[in-house]
Amino acid sequence: MKRLLILLAVVAGVLTASAREHYNVRDFGAKGNGKSNSTEAINKAITHCNEQGGGVVVVPEGRYLSGTIHLKSNVELRLEKGAVLMGVEDPKQYTGYVCRREGFEKYKVAYAEYWNHTFILGVGCRNVAITGDGVIDGRHIYDPEGEAHFRGPHAVLFAECDGVTLRGVHITRASNYAVMAYELENAVIENVKITEGCDAVHIRGAKNLAIRDCSFETGDDCIAGGYWENAVISRCYLNSTCNGIRILFPVTNCEIAHCRIEGPGHYVQRHLAKLTGRMLAAVIVQPGAWWPAVGPVKNLYLHDLEIDNLKCAFACDLKMNTWSEGIRLERIKATRIYDSALQIEAWRGGIHEDVVLRDVSVEYVGRTDDKARNAVLKTPRREARVVPYWALFVRNIRNLTLENLNFTYTGEECRSAIGIHNVFNLTQQGVEAQSVEGCPTIHAEECPLVPESQTKNYVPGVSPKR
Repeated sequence: MKRLLILLAVVAGVLTASAREHYNVRDFGAKGNGKSNSTEAINKAITHCNEQGGGVVVVPEGRYLSGTIHLKSNVELRLEKGAVLMGVEDPKQYTGYVCRREGFEKYKVAYAEYWNHTFILGVGCRNVAITGDGVIDGRHIYDPEGEAHFRGPHAVLFAECDGVTLRGVHITRASNYAVMAYELENAVIENVKITEGCDAVHIRGAKNLAIRDCSFETGDDCIAGGYWENAVISRCYLNSTCNGIRILFPVTNCEIAHCRIEGPGHYVQRHLAKLTGRMLAAVIVQPGAWWPAVGPVKNLYLHDLEIDNLKCAFACDLKMNTWSEGIRLERIKATRIYDSALQIEAWRGGIHEDVVLRDVSVEYVGRTDDKARNAVLKTPRREARVVPYWALFVRNIRNLTLENLNFTYTGEECRSAIGIHNVFNLTQQGVEAQSVEGCPTIHAEECPLVPESQTKNYVPGVSPKR
């Protein structure tokens, strides 16, 4: 994994290190007065830079109104300090991406133009970058013909690109997602700040992806997507009125490390203004939750995370035709969790082959309300939910390892701490949970903790299609 990160840094740095010719958008007619439409001038500068073999297109200090900006290969769009790219208010001045290839059906909206309108667009590019200390302001453009009849263009969209760098900029008020992407290779997003809008970064399909040293404060998921191979999310601050990280499709070799994830959300989506700002899950893994997906969650490693003041620390639910091969949580500290602490389960999909929880501590806000007292187990939907166990619930796991776990609660609690259902092999050491009067600390069904159990039901009725 360390070698992968070094490789990504080298690949992503090729553009900024080698392309030294600079082209100022003002020389092509751009006006930074916040009134004149500079769409044509900025695109002329980018096209000229590309035709000259590549280089840096500089946006100097000023406020530049623009419709869709089209990025091209070997071009770095650099926003200098004090530079603001501002989206025009007319939604008809934005174009977008429409997939022309077969095989993208698994991404659904890749073929829907209305969904892929965007402020800054890069399609089929190689070695392309957006950098600098400036701001990309999506201005919350309202589009009655857009998604949900109100969402305007994404702020940035990359599709079918190899060698993508997004570094340093501040993206705010995205009318839809701040960064939307399809099928990226060798992509780095670092030191990027994103505020308001919907999802911060939503990537469907990526190979060799790094998101690091970023700050995302959004009204919807901070990071979402899937079909990732070799992905690292590290040293990020995540705050949302939805989820911190939502994995919606299969992933292979995904590491989430050294992040702080905390609620309540500082911003809410415009159409959900009545929300209190409560944050849902820090990390939720649910391949196939939005539409059918096929494949594994393989080698998912979460470690050294600080989680505070949200509904759920971690949840994983396998949907039909998905399964997991290696989920590991280590050195996780979660405080003020008030709905569901940890849930790793499968109901309609395949099983979890190997799950390890090691050096995990959770401080839960105890509950004795009707929702907690009457909690029942049922198939989860799109979000984590309250279950009969306040600390940990696992279901349908072949090999489960629990080491050095500490679960406590504040106030009063009415449920058992841990529920272990349909687990074939269990190894546990140093598992401590604050007791609840009248409730067993651990409730086990069909697993080695139950002597008479034959563990015959640990495999769900629907097996994955491999």
